[in-house]
Amino acid sequence: MPRKILVPIFNRAHLGRLRSVLKAVREHPELKLQVITAGPAAFSGFRTNLRHSRPRSWRLALPWYLRAKLLSFSPRKIKENDVLTRSVLDAGFSVEACVPFFLDGGVAETMAKSVGLGIVALVDELKRLKPDIVLVNADRFEMMAVAVAASYLNIPVAHNEGGDISGTIDEHVRHAITKLSHIHFAATGESRKRIIQMGENPDTVFTVGSPAIDVIKGLDTSFGGAGNIDVSKPYLLVLMHPVTTEKEENNILAARNLVAALEDLRIPTIFLGSNIDAGASHFGRVIKEWRLNKKPAHVYFAKHLAPDDFYNALSGAACAVGNSSSFIREGAYFGTPAVILGSRQQGRERGENVIEVGIEAEEIKKAIEKQLSHGRYPSDTRFGDGAAGAKIADILATVKPKIQKSFYEV
Repeated sequence: MPRKILVPIFNRAHLGRLRSVLKAVREHPELKLQVITAGPAAFSGFRTNLRHSRPRSWRLALPWYLRAKLLSFSPRKIKENDVLTRSVLDAGFSVEACVPFFLDGGVAETMAKSVGLGIVALVDELKRLKPDIVLVNADRFEMMAVAVAASYLNIPVAHNEGGDISGTIDEHVRHAITKLSHIHFAATGESRKRIIQMGENPDTVFTVGSPAIDVIKGLDTSFGGAGNIDVSKPYLLVLMHPVTTEKEENNILAARNLVAALEDLRIPTIFLGSNIDAGASHFGRVIKEWRLNKKPAHVYFAKHLAPDDFYNALSGAACAVGNSSSFIREGAYFGTPAVILGSRQQGRERGENVIEVGIEAEEIKKAIEKQLSHGRYPSDTRFGDGAAGAKIADILATVKPKIQKSFYEV
């Protein structure tokens, strides 16, 4: 009887980075792949969603909430209308369920409440699907809900990319998931050491590399471009997320100073929208005002790019600017010069392609100019050799996790 491995894909980054794992699990003779996705909480209880969401405009949100509630009566309709679910299906994977999860708002309270509401929905699906192991990825707040729900149902949890160090709330969440997990897949030897230092048995901790490297290793990096940006000439790729553990004013200041630096440089730029962490609404407002008021002709704004398009844009960028972990991990493999702003990736292992700066406009500008002058860096394979997916699948097929963990004394 094949082991059932459930993999939650709760945002497009998960899909982009875990495709090799999904494929390896699906094709392994001793494993059966189960995929669940997560959508807006509006697909669930209408009154609960009204009570807890914090949309920017109730006038604009209410028609969508009503439509989502009508769709919720048909799981098939949800799959047809949820963007993430359609992306997973288009990538060739089956989807067992789309759980209502995300409250509208992009503030700390909706982020925290989404975890609570997500646990309720996830418990029901986990009981129905009865997976043998749940594989959670990295450090997102959504994965905390999955790890908690599975743990209380005595379902072994496998954790990918634990042991890393970074800033913001992700740092706390990542290590909390490590302690809820029974099987650990570390990207590097240093991360493995940290997992063991947290009291995890070395026999359950495996250094496999990052699955994201699997994806980009075999990628055709020809990039057709984005909007009006001529990618045959030097361009910037910008992706900046809010730092949830810092004050609202700091996130707004970081956004304004980033905009000021880009205004001074006037270099063709692909500017992507941030994630939905707390502070995203304040950060997004600054960028929206810049786009509407200044109408910078040298900038192409996009909410996101499809995973392969994002990696192609990162591969070809003259410099990546912001605080995305992709600029550190995948950027190292590509040799893309990167400028990392602020504290969100503080302490994360990195290659030579990264310059870390604060959030002052002049400091950001000078670092970008320095990276543009330097040019590309040699490819750095410290985060993987392109075989993580196959390694993870083989381990999941043979490992024998114990539900009752014990603290390993170093």
